[in-house]
Amino acid sequence: MDRKILRNYIYNVLYQLVKIVVPLLIVPYTYSHLTASALGISDFAGSILNWFILFGILGVNTYGNRQIAKVRDNKEEMNRTFFEILYMQIANMLIAMAAYYIFIKFTVTDNILIYQLTGLTMIASMLDISWFFYGVEDFKKASIRNIIVKILGCSLIVLFCKKPSDLWLYVLFNSGSELIGQGIMFAQLHQYIDFKKVSLKDAYKHHFKATFELFIPTIAISVYTMLDQTMLGYMYSTEHVEYYKTSMGFVKMFLYLITSIGTVMLPRVTNVFYNQEGGGEKANQMIHLTMKIALLLALPMCFGMIAIAPEFIHWYLPSAPIVADLIMIGCPIIIFISMSNVTGIQYMVPLGMYNRYSASVIAGAVLNFVINLILIPQYGTYGAIISSVVAEFTVMMVQFVTIRKKVNLSLRNRSYVIYLFGALIMMAVVFGLGEVMQNAFTSTLVIGNTNHYSLLSVLTTFVQIITGMIVYFLVLYFSKEELCMRVIHKLKERKKHA
Repeated sequence: MDRKILRNYIYNVLYQLVKIVVPLLIVPYTYSHLTASALGISDFAGSILNWFILFGILGVNTYGNRQIAKVRDNKEEMNRTFFEILYMQIANMLIAMAAYYIFIKFTVTDNILIYQLTGLTMIASMLDISWFFYGVEDFKKASIRNIIVKILGCSLIVLFCKKPSDLWLYVLFNSGSELIGQGIMFAQLHQYIDFKKVSLKDAYKHHFKATFELFIPTIAISVYTMLDQTMLGYMYSTEHVEYYKTSMGFVKMFLYLITSIGTVMLPRVTNVFYNQEGGGEKANQMIHLTMKIALLLALPMCFGMIAIAPEFIHWYLPSAPIVADLIMIGCPIIIFISMSNVTGIQYMVPLGMYNRYSASVIAGAVLNFVINLILIPQYGTYGAIISSVVAEFTVMMVQFVTIRKKVNLSLRNRSYVIYLFGALIMMAVVFGLGEVMQNAFTSTLVIGNTNHYSLLSVLTTFVQIITGMIVYFLVLYFSKEELCMRVIHKLKERKKHA
């Protein structure tokens, strides 16, 4: 992985961590001040809004990234491509925005202000040009902008949202901060783009078909992300919508460390495949490497989170112990999405295999919808989590079968066996350590002292995480795993020349 890709990966990971971690840090605050019931209203409104954003944005985020990556070496062509995609995006989102407000006017009777304020997010989505900066592989500007926005929004929530009746402020701060962020992005655009007048008719002619092709898998994926929350709200309760969102937030906090590789690699694989000699073979080599990196990270994250979830939620969110169960059930998603991100986003999309990519996610979406119908009425958010796990596994398997003859991603690779073996050993050690520490604490003088017990629970989680990292690294090191040895060798070489 060359230095620019690594730098872009670090910036994107940093943003994804802030995007997930900062909101999760204020979860105890929002649960205690706004309550899960009030937050569920906001999340349910957001799940409905996201359907309109989805139909407005089509597949522009992925398509725009790919197209800019293809033409970025030609300034004139890049200018034209950017403005055509942007104008089409704005036109589509204006139609979607009008449809949303018409929809809530005739269907929503309670908490109408929350739905109206939630709709302001569509303006930010209409002006979102992150795809351009990803296409030119300038992840620094997009990431820093997004980090500032997320921290600003969460800070305002903590300062001004004190009770359930402040829910409208909570929604306004989330929507408003995103809009401010888009303004920052446009201010940075002049370094790359010169204004070019283009025709909206030409924009639709050149780009609509391709964005629509990517829209099909996008909407299919949304069936087992957004639809889970929408179905929970309609078929069970808005409070369970909040439990689902919180638990998936923890699962995806780790997942984004891995899927960020796909965001970074998509423009590079596209550019290499279309513009370099022997691009196909080079793209295959990149896929082999990123699959190793994905599983190197995904397996310990999955099993490690399963091991620490009960004790972690016990002190972090004591009012919602259900979240610990949901996290443990949902953790396999980390592995399945990590692998399908490599096969789908990093290989099938850059190579233009839209139809086959669509088939894989549609298969998962249909299965998810059917299982939701069966399980949600009886089991609520447990049913939604289970159906998501099954859907992600289905997508991963369909993609593997589809590209097996083009890219040999044999899971019998020695490194993959070491990753799994190390993750399982780590989970056993971490889980056992948690049990031993808690038994020791409950048998000492801290019994009956809630504050002391909570502090020791925090300490337990911290020790579990550090121990797990050490155990996993030692397994890789003593097994002389190839990728681990390469990293250590490079670090030693760098130290010699320092």
